[in-house]
Amino acid sequence: MINVTVTYTDNLGPEADIPELLRRIAVRLEADFGREAMVGVCIGAVRLTDFVVGDGRPDWSSVAVMARLPEDQLEAVREPLFKDLTEMVETQLTDFEGRRSSTVSIELTPIAPQNVVVRNKIGRGSPIF
Repeated sequence: MINVTVTYTDNLGPEADIPELLRRIAVRLEADFGREAMVGVCIGAVRLTDFVVGDGRPDWSSVAVMARLPEDQLEAVREPLFKDLTEMVETQLTDFEGRRSSTVSIELTPIAPQNVVVRNKIGRGSPIF
């Protein structure tokens, strides 16, 4: 099952609009893996309130995207997905250019079906599609 976690430093503030970044990541992954693959997928964010980035100066910020993706499909999408995710994050941080030092990290990790247990329980009133 696909799983994505975005960690970011809270000195970015609400103007970084991390929820919009999460929505854009979901749309991008659906384009590669299909709508059925997105059922039950969690794409979330963790705001870091205690952190040291770079040399420890307070003007540093960080965004890291860690995506666990199906091993059998990852190789086919790796390069364009690296490019697109990096561009998405950099676009989200455009307003901070020149005001803040930042670091962006993208990690794509293959997951093998034999290493994952998934149970999706769809409620009565929740259509899948």
